[in-house]
Amino acid sequence: GKQGDDLRLSAVIEKGPAHKAGLSAHDVIVAIDGVRVTATNLDKVLGRYRAGDTVVVHAFRRDELRSVRLKLAAPPATDCVLTAAV
Repeated sequence: GKQGDDLRLSAVIEKGPAHKAGLSAHDVIVAIDGVRVTATNLDKVLGRYRAGDTVVVHAFRRDELRSVRLKLAAPPATDCVLTAAV
């Protein structure tokens, strides 16, 4: 891949799926279920799965390759609609 396309975790939500699987901020994710992932194709790769699926994630922490099982969760709802009471 081209330089700068690494998929580096900037933060991991405490008690979230990645944290429970043992991933940490600054880990570099290189594959999901054997498919190479980059910052560019992550959404396409994740589009093959749905919440509740378990995937194997390969990630580098510094120079050590790790393999963890991760159960995918639905993204938190962040949109809300406000309507005026009449």
